[in-house]
Amino acid sequence: MCGRFTQQISWRELRDLYNLSAEPEAWEIKTRYNGAPTQEFAVCRLNSQGDRSVSLLRWGLVPFWANDRSIASRLINARAESVNSKPSFRNAFRSRRCLIPASGWFEWSHVGTRKQPYFIASADDEVLSFAGIWELWDKEGDPVETFSIITTAATPNLSDIHHRQPAVIPQSAFDDWFDPSSSTSDLLNYLKNPDAHSYRYYAVSTRVNNVRNDVADILEPSDTQDLFDT
Repeated sequence: MCGRFTQQISWRELRDLYNLSAEPEAWEIKTRYNGAPTQEFAVCRLNSQGDRSVSLLRWGLVPFWANDRSIASRLINARAESVNSKPSFRNAFRSRRCLIPASGWFEWSHVGTRKQPYFIASADDEVLSFAGIWELWDKEGDPVETFSIITTAATPNLSDIHHRQPAVIPQSAFDDWFDPSSSTSDLLNYLKNPDAHSYRYYAVSTRVNNVRNDVADILEPSDTQDLFDT
């Protein structure tokens, strides 16, 4: 699964990465060093005119049919193997796909009786585009737009840390991912057979376990003295 990720991205990077046809809206992209569910993140999707645009959406999907927002905490991730069939995700997968730009993400691995967090990023420090789905929920007169990150089986070089990872869509597949007419089989193929990306990872302090530690030094490599600091 993916329960934390980082977003340290400028407007210029977003514009170039997603080939945005218009200048972004004049709101600030908040840097997230230790981004967590329920927080807002920049997400790329198609707008009502069919153009790529970037909006702030809240992490944790709230399906349009949900009675209230509390379901969001259980739907931060959607498995690639069931995103097209599970009632919580299937409508969004068919018509509301998005990409979540990320600088990297955190994963936890067992070290003895403890869980050691690792930071994982592209080996060349490129911005990654996580596959995602989004929803609009408006049952209480207060509309909220939310998203979920699609996860898949981890690549071999990451499987020792965790058996799952975010599905990363390569730039060459962006058009297909956004295209409403793309076949389900092609979309699922991108998810289940992700681009052969190279990653780097290293241990970080367990300070990352506390969402209030949303600071730059949370990304510093850990040593044996601070390995289990809180």
